[in-house]
Amino acid sequence: MATKHHYLNPFILSPDIPDEYFCDRKAETETLLRYVMNGNNILLISPRRMGKSGIIHHVFNRHEVKDKYYSFFIDIYETSSLEEFVQKLGQEIVGKLSKKGLNPLMAFLKSLTGLRGVFSLNPSTGMPSFSVGIGDITQPELTLNEIFSYLESADKPCIVAIDEFQKVADYEQNNVEAILRSKIQMMHNTTFIFSGSERSVLAQMFGSAARPFYQSVSTMSLGPIECAEYTRFAINLFDSYGKQLNEEAVESLYNLVQGYTYYLQRAMNESFSLLPSETVCDRSFIFERIDGILTSNTDTYKELLSSLTANQRALLTAIALEGKAMNITSVEFVKRHGLGAVSSVQTAARSLLKRQLITRDSEKQYYMDDKFLELWLIRPYGISLEIRLAQNKQ
Repeated sequence: MATKHHYLNPFILSPDIPDEYFCDRKAETETLLRYVMNGNNILLISPRRMGKSGIIHHVFNRHEVKDKYYSFFIDIYETSSLEEFVQKLGQEIVGKLSKKGLNPLMAFLKSLTGLRGVFSLNPSTGMPSFSVGIGDITQPELTLNEIFSYLESADKPCIVAIDEFQKVADYEQNNVEAILRSKIQMMHNTTFIFSGSERSVLAQMFGSAARPFYQSVSTMSLGPIECAEYTRFAINLFDSYGKQLNEEAVESLYNLVQGYTYYLQRAMNESFSLLPSETVCDRSFIFERIDGILTSNTDTYKELLSSLTANQRALLTAIALEGKAMNITSVEFVKRHGLGAVSSVQTAARSLLKRQLITRDSEKQYYMDDKFLELWLIRPYGISLEIRLAQNKQ
C-alpha cells in the first residue's frame, strides 16, 4: 500500500510529488512507464514549467519502478562541459545509492578507478562521499565509461533521466553527442529518458540524419493538463482540507497562465496558504495573490533585465505585450513597439531564444514560457491581470 502523506499545503511545488497530490497525467504516465519497462529510450519534450520533471519523478515512484529499478535524475541546464555532466551524474548516483546501503555504494565507488583517491568519508554518517570537483575529473570520457559500465553491471536495471538534454549541443567539446550516443547504444541494462524544452534544438538532435542520436528514441510531447481536470483536482484538494474554492476562479487562473503547471501550482499554493477561514477562494483573491508574487519577484526580474542589452529588453517586452508574436522583423511589428533595425531584432531574438526567455513554435510564433515574468513586464503598460485574461480568451 502506498504511503499516505499530509502537508500543511497540498499544492506542492517540488517535482517529487506524492501520488495523492499529483494531478492527472494518467495517459502520459502509462505511456512513459510502458516505454521504460520495455527498454525504450525516450525523448520527452515540453515547454519549461509544464511538468516534465514531475511526471518523471511520478513514474520513478511507481511501485513497478521503485521496487525493481535504480532510477537517477540529473538536470544539466547549468552545465557547459562533459566534465560537469560527469560530475552531476556521479553525484546523483552516489546520492541515490547511499540510501540503499553501503554495499551498492561501495560497488559504484570502486568502479571509478580514475577518481578513487579523491573520495572522503562523511563524518556524520561514516559513508563515503562523492566530493569530486571539476578539476579532479582529468579524463571525463574514461570516468563516463566507468560510470556507464557500473550501470550495466548493477544488480538491478537502471533508468537515467537527463533533463534539459539540449544543453549537450552547446558544450565546449563539439563531440559530446557522439561520445554519449556511442556508449548509450551499447547499453542493455540501462534505459535513458532525455527531456528538454527547446523543441527546435531537440528536433535537430534526434531528427537529423547527420546527428548521432538520429531516430534512436521514442518521442513523447507533454502539453498542459486539461482545464476541467485541474479544476476538479484543485477543488478536491481545498475540500479535503475544509476550504472552499470557486470553480470559475480556477478556470480563470488556468486561462491567465495558459495551463502552465508550475504557475497554476504556485498561485494555488499561495492562495491556499493565505485564505482566511470561512472565506471562499474566488478569482479576485487568486489574482491578488498573483499580484503579490509579482511584486515580491521585482528585484529578481530587475536583475534579469539588467543582464540583457537594450535591444533584448525591448524585444522581450514587445513579445510579452503581444502574448504571442508573429513576424517580429516586419515593419509593422518593429514600428508598433519602437524596436531598432531588423538586424538588431534578429540578433536579440537569437540571444533570447538561447537563454530560453522566449520560445518559437512550429508556426513561428514567439512567446514566453515564464508567465509570471510576462505578467510583470506588461504591468507598467496598464495591462492588469483581468485585461490579460480577457486577451487570452480571445
